[in-house]
Amino acid sequence: MDLSERRRRSGAAELGAGTSESGQTGSSPKTEPSFALLECFDYAYYGTLDVRFYASLPLLKFWPEIDKRVLREFAATVLKEWPEQGLWVWKTQQTGSPVLHKRKKIGAVPHDLGVPDGDPFISVNEPGWQDTNDWKDLNSKFVLMVYRDYVFTGRKDLSFLRETWPAMQAAITYLRQFDHGGGIPENSGYPDQTYDSWVVKGVSAYSGGLWLGALRAGEETALALNDQAAAAEYHTLFLKAQKTYIGQLWNGEYFRYDTQPANHNLIQTDQLAGQWYANMLGLGDVVPRAMQQTALRKIYANNVMKFGNGEMGAVNGMAEDGTISTNEEGKEVWAGTTLGYAALLKSEGMTEESYRTVHGLYHVIYETKGYWFRTPEAWDITGNFRASMYMRPTGIWAMEMTAPHAP
Repeated sequence: MDLSERRRRSGAAELGAGTSESGQTGSSPKTEPSFALLECFDYAYYGTLDVRFYASLPLLKFWPEIDKRVLREFAATVLKEWPEQGLWVWKTQQTGSPVLHKRKKIGAVPHDLGVPDGDPFISVNEPGWQDTNDWKDLNSKFVLMVYRDYVFTGRKDLSFLRETWPAMQAAITYLRQFDHGGGIPENSGYPDQTYDSWVVKGVSAYSGGLWLGALRAGEETALALNDQAAAAEYHTLFLKAQKTYIGQLWNGEYFRYDTQPANHNLIQTDQLAGQWYANMLGLGDVVPRAMQQTALRKIYANNVMKFGNGEMGAVNGMAEDGTISTNEEGKEVWAGTTLGYAALLKSEGMTEESYRTVHGLYHVIYETKGYWFRTPEAWDITGNFRASMYMRPTGIWAMEMTAPHAP
């Protein structure tokens, strides 16, 4: 069974015991309207948060109040629980017997706002392919997106920050349960982040970098709200986490995928996603700038230029010797994550590399494969695609919403 089929089945997974509040959102003129983009038809989730981290930039740019409304929808769920049980499809396949999990835990930011055949906006975090309660990227991304919307709407909407601040703090606190002493949440040995078929364990470049960015966003939010105690706490934790992150992952050229020995030579394109947002929001260096630039060049030389003659975008994972990752997602190009990487290149003044990377996406989408407005999430070295009409490629707007790095 391929990945698309697994996810189609997971999206339709039925819930076990438990009921949810019923009612149709927007059925009354007095009901505040709700909004969400569908991840895609293959993976029919509304407002998929790990994906909208890349995909919601045009919504923010052109309809900022709608984007803030979506984040309020997520914020309203953070301190709530949905106790009913659902099938964890990936774990069930691994063990050969059914594995259930709680739909939504208190403190966990939900993966989504529901599905079309469920009760969207009422029954969130649809159980399916993975148990997303303990994903290591969702809570950090939520914090970064809230602060992002504050920044891009002029740093004036303090009421938006006040309303979402309890959820931001709860999201940070929840992730700290996975900190095993280094100040940084560790991945749990299953695909517990947006790369949901790519196992990650221990301190990792992707989730760890997002955590560093989220701590800086939390610190700046606390300062804006005059919460000095929280600002000091997050600043101290950031310094500790940064030291661990660099000490365990930096190898002189790039940040390792995670701390597993088998992955020590694996270069991940998206390893600096937290720094991309930090640059975009003026949060400063989550890792020293010299390391950023060295890693960016390494990714470009390998994941871009050694993949499809540099004309297909950035492959998610590649070994130092030019061997493409064997993981089903590691060996793919994701248009949305490539665009985040390209935006970071641009913000660091690597303009030629940035546009050469993006041209690879154009070459595949418009010249060789003809995806056009059915742009998928991913393609491999042959150009075979997965998840048509996907949400993440709208991250193209990252190229227009990136401020130059402060000297």
